Amino acid sequence: MSAQVLGIGGQKCASSWLHAIAGSHPQIAISTPKEVDFFSYYFDRGYKWYNGHFPPGSEKLVRFESSPSYMIDPRAAARAAAYNPDLQVLALLRDPIKRAFSNHMHEIIKGHIEVCTFEEGMKNNPCYLDQGLYAKHLRPWFAAFPRNQIKVMFAEDISADAAGSAVEAFKFMGVDPTFESEILTERRNESDRAKYPVVRKTLRAGGDWLRRQGLEAHLARVKKTPLISKMMAANSIQVRDEIPPMTDETHAMLVSYFAQDVTELRDLLGVDLPWKAWTAEKAA
Repeated sequence: MSAQVLGIGGQKCASSWLHAIAGSHPQIAISTPKEVDFFSYYFDRGYKWYNGHFPPGSEKLVRFESSPSYMIDPRAAARAAAYNPDLQVLALLRDPIKRAFSNHMHEIIKGHIEVCTFEEGMKNNPCYLDQGLYAKHLRPWFAAFPRNQIKVMFAEDISADAAGSAVEAFKFMGVDPTFESEILTERRNESDRAKYPVVRKTLRAGGDWLRRQGLEAHLARVKKTPLISKMMAANSIQVRDEIPPMTDETHAMLVSYFAQDVTELRDLLGVDLPWKAWTAEKAA
């Protein structure tokens, strides 16, 4: 049986990038869809249902599935350990303030809320902040699995060095780290919404079909062709142009709000964190 790696990266923390590069690797079988949400929302459907989301009869070394809901669901870690105590867990994190703002744009893009300020969205949705309490949400995973089976990566490091981050991820997964994915620097989940949703839906349906055929790299080349790239650009409305940035007062409040959890996360992981707001606070 293939080894299995479970992605528990937070929402808007580069989990789509990780899923894409994993899908492009010839030794990794990825789930369909990307987010199965088995250990959180659909655990009652059973192991057979979950295993059915991976390619049947796959000879690949590793199976990979990533659902952001796993990190914030307090039941998920124990359920995953009961399913397979040898699972490897890869968690992706991002500056919790930037993640919260990106979460707000995501809600607008998905049509879950009307266009509004970040402050209005934050009052409406407590998950904006709760999802950024990483130490709180990671503790059950560190309790359920040995530390050598858990790897934490940062979206900021991925953005700064996609190739190096891919090597790091592939090494942890136990596959060939020298494989060079053609989609390393392709941006995922841009902060935009569609002028014509049916056009985007059609294009994405085609992309999903190619992914299911194991043609992620081919899809990346198709998206770069002049016709497709121009069509995608013409159909895009940048959400950042529709809403103002968060206020200085809100940013200061969030620095204070997350400070304790960031300190606990630093102690839990035993590493410095690449988030300037709290690095400066620590130095002071």
